[in-house]
Parts: sequence; C-alpha cells; structure tokens
Amino acid sequence: MSFFCSFSRRRFPVRRRHFLVVFLLGAALAGWGCGPRPDSPLAVFASPDSPHLRQVLAGLQAGLAPQPLEVTVIPEFGPKGDEALQKLRDKHPRLILVLGSPALVRVTPVEKVSPVVFAMVANPYVTGAADTPEHPDLHQKNLTGIASPPPVGAALEQGARLLGPGPWGLLYDPREGQAVEVAKLFTELAPGHGITPLTETSSAAADDLPALRRLLARGARVLYVPPTFGAARYAPLVMAWGRERQVPVVSSQPDADHRGAVLFVALDYQALGQKAAVLAKRVLAGDSPEKIPIAEEMPLKVEADEGLLAYWSGYPKGAQTR
Repeated sequence: MSFFCSFSRRRFPVRRRHFLVVFLLGAALAGWGCGPRPDSPLAVFASPDSPHLRQVLAGLQAGLAPQPLEVTVIPEFGPKGDEALQKLRDKHPRLILVLGSPALVRVTPVEKVSPVVFAMVANPYVTGAADTPEHPDLHQKNLTGIASPPPVGAALEQGARLLGPGPWGLLYDPREGQAVEVAKLFTELAPGHGITPLTETSSAAADDLPALRRLLARGARVLYVPPTFGAARYAPLVMAWGRERQVPVVSSQPDADHRGAVLFVALDYQALGQKAAVLAKRVLAGDSPEKIPIAEEMPLKVEADEGLLAYWSGYPKGAQTR
C-alpha cells in the first residue's frame, strides 16, 4: 500500500509536466501559424483601377524590392470591395498599403490593428483617417501615410506665367466628389494668379461637347483639364483642339495623352509610389505609425510644348520644354 502511494506520487508530476510541455508546444505552433511570416507578401489594397494607380504600384515595387506585393484592386463602389477587404484582413498581413481615397474610406473604420500606410490620397482628413490638416500628427493610431493634393495651384501658377492673365475654363462632373473639390480649388486659387475662373458641369459624354462650347462662348481663353476621372472622358477632344491650335490647353490629367497641351503639370505617380515605399520601410523596421505624422508630398511632372508656346505667346527663358 505504501509502495503504491509512493509510486503514484512520483508518476503524477511526470505526467503533468509532460502535458504542460505538449500544451505549450501546441500553443506556440498555433501562434506561429496565425502570425504573418517575415517573408510573407505585403498586402496592397487599392481603388479604383487606373493608369496612374499602376504607376504608383511600379514605384512601390521598385522601392520595396525584393519583397513581394499581393495586390487587391477593387471597384470604387459596391459590396465586392468589403468582401475583398475582409479576405485580406483574415490573412493578418504584416502591413497593408492602401492606395486611393475609396480604398482608405473602406479600411479606416474596420482595421484598427494591422499597420497601414496610405498614398494616392488627396485629402485623408475627409476619410476618417485623421482629424484636421492643422494637426497631421493626430490620426488613427495604426496608420500613417502621404497626402497628395491635386496640383491645381501649380498648374495655375505655371500657366499664368507662360500664358499671362485671363479667363480659364474648367469642365467637371458634379457627381464626382473629387471633381467638385478640384473645381472649388480652381475657383478659389485662380484669382490669385490673375486668372478668371469659368466653370461648367457635365455628367455624361453626350453633354461634354456642348459644355465645352459654352465655356468658349463665355470667353474662356484657356481650357484647363483637371486631374479627375470625369475629365479623362473628354480630354482626347480637348487635346485635339490643342493640337489643331484652336485653343490653348493646360492639363493636369494623368491618364490621357497630353499631346496638344501647351503645359502639362501633373503628379509624378511613380515617384509617389517610391516615397510610399520609403515610409513603408520605416514601419516595417519598427517605427510606430502613431508616431509618424501624415506628410504632404506632391512630386510633379512639368512639361511645356515648345511649338505651341511659340505659337500662342512665346515662352519665358528657362521654361522646361519637351
């Protein structure tokens, strides 16, 4: 009897220790399985698809090489975007790179844990990601990024310097939020450069030509093609007018052939992608997104057409030509 009790006292701790070792090993393996591997692809969540999105992706890939990117591009509207985002979040990525305001609007309210770096966003302060432009250091704790306002001011400044003061016309789609913001910026900034802003609206391709003709009838001496999705619709027509020397054209439209524009001032999206890659590397190296203020970056491509400048006004010394 005493032997049996002594034997039991010796075996029980051994069994308990064995169970504890197995339990801890299983928990560790489970934890390793849930977390992202150091060599796992970086997640990119983007919206909507466009040529300038692909330029940003090229800059990201160049800046983050040899790390692979797993890219998800969603439509601007509809439930498929939320479904795609949930699948991405279920993978618990090391980092989510968010490209475009429509993508950031989806990510901000639901992703509070994984680190997020955003770019290709004109105004993050209307997406819920941050509070106010006056305090770029106050933003959602797990994210940081780059704000890139449309280069309307730069286009007005350079255009006024090359073509002189006078009335400029802008056509925009009132259903497009970004276009409304650009039109507001245009009307606010133009007078400071000696430019009288004239605007018309169009929501369909069939209405573009009549609206453009109204701008010319109202006295627009220059047509400005803004960096909006709606403007890409009518840009080929306006550029044809520019090549035919019917009217001077200044363009900030990144997704259309700008041959025909006297002046082209647009964001350099590949350079923007490279800047986003630098920021992503900081976060991957251990910097907390919470401690990194939102930066405003506006790398520009500026080109002037020498022949058209000579035709319309001549151009000042030092102007960049192509």
